[in-house]
Amino acid sequence: MDSKVEELWALEKRRWLDGAEFYERQLAPDAAMVIPYPSGLQDRVAALSGQCPARQWEAVELHDQSVTRHGETVLLSYRVVAWRDCCPEPLRASCASTYLDDDGTWLRLSHEREPLEVDDTKGKVSVLKRPTRIVAHLGAA
Repeated sequence: MDSKVEELWALEKRRWLDGAEFYERQLAPDAAMVIPYPSGLQDRVAALSGQCPARQWEAVELHDQSVTRHGETVLLSYRVVAWRDCCPEPLRASCASTYLDDDGTWLRLSHEREPLEVDDTKGKVSVLKRPTRIVAHLGAA
């Protein structure tokens, strides 16, 4: 895997874990997102409005990764297992993101996420149960 592709996979994983500021810097002005119902098709403004700290993922693992390149455009396709603090079960989905190298800066042009009905991750990922989260309690010594 060349360094540009490695950089894109790192960006893709950060997109799941980092906050809205990172997402805003990475998203192209005319980006389009296809998110499952009720969100549906979103433009840049709608996609950014859905980003808030309470909705960030706390753990994510990408697998079955594939890369398609054409000039300065790259399509990343993969499956994901992702945990959110508010959800008892992880998200399992097939995803695809398209990036454009805009004078040395990778911009995300599109992202599509389709939930998987079946857990086909056995033996492929390690984030199959909720990560242990240490919580400080007020008044604890």
